Amino acid sequence: MTLRDADGLLRGRVDQAAAELPLTPADQAAVKIAQQYADAIDAAHGTGIDENIAWALRHLGPLLMTVLCELGATPAARARVRKPGAPDAGQSALAKLRAARA
Repeated sequence: MTLRDADGLLRGRVDQAAAELPLTPADQAAVKIAQQYADAIDAAHGTGIDENIAWALRHLGPLLMTVLCELGATPAARARVRKPGAPDAGQSALAKLRAARA
């Protein structure tokens, strides 16, 4: 196993993102899961074996992304959160017509 610069570790990025989110104590289990996925991906990278890295990214990467989305830690998740008074940019033309008829 080779040493890596801490800036290159995924776990540090997950910790940084979690620290910047408005999380409640109830969110801590999801944060812990995200940290464990990040640790496992980092460990696979640490082996330097391409098959381990590919497996971790293929199988754990999507799981990590799901948790991050649930926590609101991705651009797509943040875009779905509507600000009070802001128009719903994602509303379809059909939905707008239906709302206008109501």
